[in-house]
Amino acid sequence: MKKMKHIFSLLFITAIAVSSCNKDFDSPPVKELPEGNILTIDSVRNIYTAFDTTIVDDYSIYAVVTADETFGNFYKELFIQDGTNAIKLDLTSSSDYFVGDKLRVSLKGTTITRDNNMIVISDVDPAVHLIKQKSEDEIVPEIVTISDLAINGIYTPYQSRLVQIDNVEFKCSDVCNSWADPITQSDENRELIDTSGFDVIVRSSGYSSFAGEQLPFGKGSIIAIVTQFGTTLQLSIRNPSEFTMQGTRKTSCAACPVYIYTKNWDNGDLTSGGWTTQYPIPNNAWYTDNFPASNYYAVIDNTTSQLVGESWLISPNFSLNSVANPHLNFSSAARSGTSSTSLQIMISSNYDGVSAPSSGTWTDITSSFLLSTGNWNWTNSGNYDLTAYKSTGAYIAFKYTSTGSSRDTWEIDNFNIIDL
Repeated sequence: MKKMKHIFSLLFITAIAVSSCNKDFDSPPVKELPEGNILTIDSVRNIYTAFDTTIVDDYSIYAVVTADETFGNFYKELFIQDGTNAIKLDLTSSSDYFVGDKLRVSLKGTTITRDNNMIVISDVDPAVHLIKQKSEDEIVPEIVTISDLAINGIYTPYQSRLVQIDNVEFKCSDVCNSWADPITQSDENRELIDTSGFDVIVRSSGYSSFAGEQLPFGKGSIIAIVTQFGTTLQLSIRNPSEFTMQGTRKTSCAACPVYIYTKNWDNGDLTSGGWTTQYPIPNNAWYTDNFPASNYYAVIDNTTSQLVGESWLISPNFSLNSVANPHLNFSSAARSGTSSTSLQIMISSNYDGVSAPSSGTWTDITSSFLLSTGNWNWTNSGNYDLTAYKSTGAYIAFKYTSTGSSRDTWEIDNFNIIDL
């Protein structure tokens, strides 16, 4: 059924407005726009039933900003809260309003709508609809439990509210991850669990300034805005410093790996950082690509010129004697997958780094890794133990062998030496 839209007027609102006509501000608001009748956020939320509602008369709400765009986790949006409820503002442009600013929101020309089960005031032009009353009027978060947030019917009762949840920790499957992916700038979900076993998603933007920071490892408290996407409950954080998690975890997890070395080719340079290529039998060349306009990776293929030969992509030498528990991992994507033996992973402790590969002794360790099974599906290799090479150091090579009839393509990314 096509979504309908109706116009909200004085006749419709009279019964629900007016509960907060008596205001007490430190200084009078700047009268750039007619103030009209004063509504509470709770009454504004109740305007939405099954249809979008565009406000055509002069109404205002007074509320305090509880989340802004400072850390990039929110974009062209603000969350505001008064003594009755909270709501999200979808802005037509970024604003210079911040947490703790008390605002008058002029509603004329805005629309009360529902977006993935979030009640929102949309079409809010910061230059037209928002008037700052004062600063440093921050809302104290409500202390709740994860179970308190449960969706009842369509909405969580805490939608858009600022809350604090104590005695929580990230699940072991997530705790060693970052908040989001700053490379592809994709949003990510991380699961938070409390001591009673209830869990909730923490969703963060890949554009946030903290996207690449590792999640806090311990147990403690969080402050966040309650959101939802359809029937999925979510928390959105304002600032990672509001996760205070220095306590001992209830659930024991393996220690997070320490990254000793990373090569992700994001600069588009195949051989930066001491990597080299060797072609002992003339063949197609390794190169970098970023299709489809995402992060760069190393590529080798034989789809156009079906040559017979070898192509080596060789790492610099890794000195591992000071690494307690060194391991190697990487990601691969393939056109046709491991049915072909065209890609091998090799390791050497006596290669000199500049000569032909035949100058060193290489061991084939391909079978120790998971490789892509084709269809361009990226696959994490798993961790390969490098302890045997702690005293000697190691070169790692990706050796591609092609035939005149092969049409194989391999892509390599996120090459890491880690200390487990």
